[in-house]
This record gives sequence, structure tokens and C-alpha cells, in this order.
Amino acid sequence: MATPRYLIGQGEKLSEEIARPPRGMGEKAHPYAFPEARRRLAPQWRRAGDALRCLPSLACPAGEAAIEMTLHPSYLAKSYYPGNLLRELGLFHLGSRAAHVVPEKVVSSRASERGQAQPAPVLYLGGKLDRLIAFSDEVENWMPREERVQEDFRKIETVTTPSRNRLKTLSDRFTDCDDVPLEVVLHSPDAVGGNAYVILAFQKFLRSLGVSCDIERTRHVGGLAFLPLRAPHDQIESILEFTFLRVLREAPRIVPFDPVTRSIGSAFPVQLPADDAVAADLTVAIFDGGLPANHGLDRWVTLHDAPGVGAAVASGQRHGLAVTSAFLFGPLTPDQPPSVPYTNVDHWRVYGEGDDDDFESFAILDRIEDVLTSRRYDFINISLGPSYAIEDDDVSPWTARLDQLLAGGDTVATIACGNNGAADQASRLHRIQPPSDGVNVLGVGASDGFAAGWQRAPYSAWGPGRSPGYVKPDLVAFGGCHGQPFLALSEVSPAGAQGTMGTSIAAPSAMRSGAGIRAQFTEGLWAPAVKALLVHHAAGELAKRSEIGWGLLSHGLGDLVLCNDYEAHIVYQRQMPTTGAVRLYLPVPPGLSGNVEIKATFSFYCAVDPEDAINYTRGGLDIQFRPDTTRIPPPYMKDGRLIRPTVPASESFFSAKNFYATEYMQRDDAQKWETTLTRAKTKRASSLVQPAFDVSYVARENGHGGARPSNMKFALVLTLRNRSARDLYDRVIVSSANRLQPMRPRLGVQVPLRLPR
Repeated sequence: MATPRYLIGQGEKLSEEIARPPRGMGEKAHPYAFPEARRRLAPQWRRAGDALRCLPSLACPAGEAAIEMTLHPSYLAKSYYPGNLLRELGLFHLGSRAAHVVPEKVVSSRASERGQAQPAPVLYLGGKLDRLIAFSDEVENWMPREERVQEDFRKIETVTTPSRNRLKTLSDRFTDCDDVPLEVVLHSPDAVGGNAYVILAFQKFLRSLGVSCDIERTRHVGGLAFLPLRAPHDQIESILEFTFLRVLREAPRIVPFDPVTRSIGSAFPVQLPADDAVAADLTVAIFDGGLPANHGLDRWVTLHDAPGVGAAVASGQRHGLAVTSAFLFGPLTPDQPPSVPYTNVDHWRVYGEGDDDDFESFAILDRIEDVLTSRRYDFINISLGPSYAIEDDDVSPWTARLDQLLAGGDTVATIACGNNGAADQASRLHRIQPPSDGVNVLGVGASDGFAAGWQRAPYSAWGPGRSPGYVKPDLVAFGGCHGQPFLALSEVSPAGAQGTMGTSIAAPSAMRSGAGIRAQFTEGLWAPAVKALLVHHAAGELAKRSEIGWGLLSHGLGDLVLCNDYEAHIVYQRQMPTTGAVRLYLPVPPGLSGNVEIKATFSFYCAVDPEDAINYTRGGLDIQFRPDTTRIPPPYMKDGRLIRPTVPASESFFSAKNFYATEYMQRDDAQKWETTLTRAKTKRASSLVQPAFDVSYVARENGHGGARPSNMKFALVLTLRNRSARDLYDRVIVSSANRLQPMRPRLGVQVPLRLPR
């Protein structure tokens, strides 16, 4: 038997630190001159001032008020943040969101943008009420001394006070009830300091309306505060007067045990394996509804009750058994014993009796957070969550908190995207559900099969996600359908199985593949590398990205860890330097003929700003592909100037047009902030001379410049294919002077098979 060709590791040995590559910044074309901007904005400021005068004093905590400032679509990049203007007016940052506006003037030469709604940043800003009102009275004749303040002022497209659209559409569930359970989101920039003056002011404001709230249940995430509230129907409009209110929406329900996962077909017996897990050193957690008594999985599963959870619920236990089965064994097959699990798992029961009130979402998130802050896991799976489709302009507390907890890049988290894919598309109720829209998680949808002709399962929620995190779901895994259900454990003593389906089953199945990769090798693979490998080998039609993300996860472990003839898969894992950049050389061996297909997948984890929906991630990667690093291009003329290049020529590899569907979203820096990027490109072998990716870390905080974090982990999975070199795998290793080496399998681990294609 031929020696298996495992993944090639140690790609980071082909890297070196370099100076940050120069970035050309041409002259900015401004839509408005300062006098024109002042003339057009003065009436808007006056209207805002009139609205501020009408606010009740109790609606303005500490005499402060909030305004919304929308910048022209030309000023999306972090370098255009109007910091000088904010300092001049005594304003402070509260948050941001995305909006689509038709600007009064268009600076682009593209005719297609004229009359089109374009993405623009909306800044939530706070300031002293009296100073804002005074400025609204004087703005018509205002002339700042500093030119940079004038420069910032001309970036503004509109100014207004917070609008009624902060109230999200309410369902008819509570039409006949006296009050409505609500989730309140407040701007709370004081949360870190512990002063909480906004929260206390909100409580006092509610009392003036005859409404009470339990501020003890307030949860702070970044610069936002989330709290539950019951309010009479006739007072909801009055609550909107509170100036630091960000969002008011119906309290989401937890729907962990969706009927789409009901049993399908006849049950059949299962003979469970008698061996211990392959890699008991890996740590895995499933957060779900528990397991039935005498579940028979004690060899591999430790059952825990999360702090504060009520008594077990039978439907939750059945759901938890199916989810755990999907992780341990994958889809079962009648008359065929399941394979030995890759690793053991802690099953945390976070749902129980009493979790059917209107605010159970708060309690269940608290339980998950308690566990994740007290111990570290290599993998976690969550197949339950708040039941509402994501919106582009805000984040859920589930998404924000999990992204914060996972920002260190130590854990692969698989999250079910939701079973609402058949809901009304016009109302966008079919979109993925939190927390699968997180940037530090893998949002998993469901396919109806894994053979040729597979499709998105009809119930599986759609993307896109928010930007960043636009490509959602990240991928789809087999989740079953009526014609081909996912077979999972459904009975105990003795073990039995039955058909089921749902994204809640697809997610742990995807986690199983990730754990299988880690269990295969003695070398440690970082979470970004595992995530990158899963995405790298997913396949699907680009036109269906909103349905399937990067594509269908390969369900054969061999596809993820082995190399075929004519190809080599190389894994790079390294940390970004706090200064400078990294050059990652591609090990293209000499002597190749014809074309070389290059597929690259980058993945990283980063901190987030939950209050800044449009600038959510604090970090990004600026990636430049250089086909020939041995040659500096000759001088050339541009716009009447002689340009003398100092670095090798680069060409596009990852660009916004590969990720964003509409032309006006394909801005230059959009893809930099995505935490997962993948693309394939074909080049002539003769054009590749010590090719490399130059990778720079870009940082921002609240939408403008931020500090670069230390030791930020990232991973690159690289595939090279060349039809003229059957032995490409060996040639890649040799040409690297043996710095690259095949990854070593664990002793006694069976060689995985590759699925036929």
C-alpha cells in the first residue's frame, strides 16, 4: 500500500518579517466644499436642535443627548473618521451602524452609482445637550479656525436625532396582552468604568412613565447594555424618547427543539463501539438540553448541569441526545456499527424547566458564559439560541458576547444557523439567526445530502451575514431532509436510532470533522487553522453563496487531511508581529510547466466592538499577492508624476468583488475586515518566481485607528495543483529544503479514506 500523503505542515518556516508594504493613497475627491456643506447641513442641525429642546430632562442622562451623523458613502474607510470635528464640538463616540443612502452628490465616475443607494456609516454620537442646541443655532455662520475640522465637517451627509426606526417590528403574539416583553439595548459608554449612569438614568426615566424594570439583569457587552423590560402597549412610543436608547425589540424566545428535528422513519438498533475515544486529550463541549437517563454514552460523555438550570425537560434531552450522537458518530447507517468517536465531550445542560418564560434568552446565555469563562475548550457546539433573524444594523447579545469570549483564537465554535430558511424572504425572516452571525464562530447551515446533486435543505436559514461576517453561513453540512434523514441516536437501553433533520444536527456534525482533523495528528493545529481547513475544502456554486456560504463541508476525513496526485496542501500557522508585516512564500517547485492552480484560505480571530455594527471587527488582514518577489518593476509615469517602485509588483487575489454581490458594496477595503477569506487563482508556472503573500495587520477601534494587538494568531491553508507533476507533493517538500514536513499521524490511528468525486 502506498504511503499516505498527509497534510504538509510547518508552512510558517517559509515566512519572514518585512516592513509594511507601501499603500498608495491618491488625492481624495470630496463631494462638498465647506461652504456648500454648511449651507446644506444648517437646516438639518436646526431641526435636530428643535427636537433636542423637546426632550424631557429625564430622557437625557447627566444632561447629555445623542445624535445620528451619517457620513457620505465616500468616507467608509477608518482613515476618514471625523475625529477632529468631534473634539471641536465636544462629542463622544457611542457606536455606529450601516445605512444605505442616496447621496446628494456622487464623486465616483461610475454612472451605475448615480441614483443608487450606497453603504454609508451612521455614527451614534453623544454630547452635552446645551452645547448641541447652541451649535444648532450658530452653525449657519460657523467658521472653525482649523482646516482639518472643516475637512471633517464636509464629510457629513445628514444629521438627525435618533429616529423611530429604533423600534423593531413587533409580532402579534402579544396583541391581546396588557404588556409586551421587550429587549432593550442602550448605549452605555460608562459600563467599563462601572459608573452606569445611563442605566440608572433609564430606570428613573421609566419610573416617570409608570414602567418598572429589573436593572439587576442588565448585561454589558462592549459599549452596549442589554436588559429585559415589560412595557404597556401605550408606553412603548414614550420609551423611544430616551436619547441613549439604541434598539427596542421584542424579547427573543429560545426555540432549541424546533419541530423540524422530529423523528422520521422507523427506529433501528445500534451496537455502540467498545473502545475509548481516539484523542482523549482534546476538550469538547456541547451546550444543549441534556441527555436521557441511562443514555449509554458514559464512555465518551460527561453530563453537567450548568449553574442555575432547572429540572431536565424530556424534549430537551431527546434533542441533546441527537446532537451528541451527531458529534460522536456522524450519520449512522443501519446494520453498520458506528466508528469510534474522535474525542470525548462534556455535555452541558443549559435548558431546563422554567426556561419557557419571555426572558429565558438572558438566563441561558448567562449559563453558557459562566462555563466558557471558567474553563477552556478546543471545540464547542451550540445548537440553540434566540429565535430572530439577524439585522444588518445591530448585533445580538449572544453574538457579541460569544465573539468576545472566543476572540483569543483558542476555540473552534460551530453554531447552528437556524431552521427558518422557508420563512418569508420579503420580510427577511429567512436569514440566519444569532449567534451564528459571529465573526469568531463557524455558522453552519444544512444540506439535504452529501452526494452529487445536493442542495441547501429547504429549512436551512440563508445569508448573507453582516459586514464583516458577510459570507454566512460559513458552510453547510449534511443535516437531513424528509427524503434522506440524518440517522442519529434516539433511544437508550438498548441503543436505537431514528431519522431526524435540522441545522442543529448539521452543526455538531461539522464540529466532528474539525475534531477529526485535530485527532489525526500529533502536532497541534490552532483553531484558525482548523477553521481554515474546513472552509478550504468546502465546495459549492458561487451563485448560491447566500444559501450555502463557502459551500458543502467535505464529510470524508480523508478529503481534509490527505493529498491526491498532482496536488499539495500546506498549512501555515503563525503570529503577526506587533510592527511590520509577514511575507509567506509559496513553495512552488522549479521546473513546472503549464498552469499552477493556487487556492488560499486565510483565517484569524479578533476582538470586536459590539456597538459598532458597521465597524464590528477590530482587526483585519491586508493581503497582497506577489507572483515574482525577485524583481522590482521599472519606474513609470502616473498622473504626470514619475513613480519609482520599491517593492515587487502585486496583483489582486482577494478583492471585495469576490465577496460582495452588489457593485456598490465592492469597496476597496471591505474584504480586509472579513475573518475568513478563500479564493482560487490560476497562474502560468513560468510567471511564478518565489511567489509570496505579503500580509499586514490593520487595526481599528470604534471605526477609526486602533492599537495593534500582540501575538494575534492567523492561519493560511494553501493548495497547489499542477497537472504536469504527479509527484508535486514530494517536489514541494524537497524544494523547501525539507523545512516543510508531512504532519505526523497519532500512533495507531487508522488511515482515513478519501471519498470518490
